[in-house]
Amino acid sequence: MATLYVRDLSEEALTELVIRAARNRQSLQAYARTLLEQEAATPALEDVITRIRERVTAHLSTDDVLRDIDRGGRHE
Repeated sequence: MATLYVRDLSEEALTELVIRAARNRQSLQAYARTLLEQEAATPALEDVITRIRERVTAHLSTDDVLRDIDRGGRHE
């Protein structure tokens, strides 16, 4: 397991993190680890947008889109 050091964190941020950790009945280390693991597990917005574009283009052709526009936006 890796070790991570955080430098130059403001006193205000540290205080807030300590309070939030205590509210969650966690140590600061456990709380920070949970936050970082959640962030790492969340897909990047760019990746989500790319996947959506791939799905849309895989299912709808230009003709499908134009046909939908002619029908008033209804896809059948």
